[in-house]
Amino acid sequence: MDEFYHVSRKDISTIKSFELQKHEGHIEAETLYSSEEFIASKVNSFPNGLSNHGRQYLQNPFLATGPKTGFTKNEFVLESTFELIRKSKFPNKNSRFTSSFGCLSLEDARRIKKEIFGNTGQIYKVSCDNYTVADMKLLRQSGSIVGLEIVAEKYWSGKTSTNPFLEVIMENPVKILAKIE
Repeated sequence: MDEFYHVSRKDISTIKSFELQKHEGHIEAETLYSSEEFIASKVNSFPNGLSNHGRQYLQNPFLATGPKTGFTKNEFVLESTFELIRKSKFPNKNSRFTSSFGCLSLEDARRIKKEIFGNTGQIYKVSCDNYTVADMKLLRQSGSIVGLEIVAEKYWSGKTSTNPFLEVIMENPVKILAKIE
């Protein structure tokens, strides 16, 4: 098992690992699809369940947006596009919706805590068997649908931007080894 660092904004001191979670909840879109179709689609795409990241985007997306969370509605399109590119061109890579995220170094974890999470959260050492390393700076809208497809392909293929910031996309289960700070 390889070891990495994870920044959590929630208290995870009582859990031993990140696991996939059962499918729950549904969102109905008036007459466009039913709750049964919604749940069946999630189960079909992610039969083993979702990570916390996946739950934010696929089960409770309206709770994830707003000024207090830092999420924008464009991020749903971004994550969906990256998932579609992964499914079609990189099916051997683990979905972001079933993954936990980490950093290669403690220095990178401290940087995420400061720059992305407003200096909140705790840093933990974690380990997992399977993972992919990608440049999180590529997770951006890129001017057009074509540009978004290009950066998604770069992300999944392991290419980097001119100023990369690497993240570890860890396949669950991810073992929590120790709280670092």
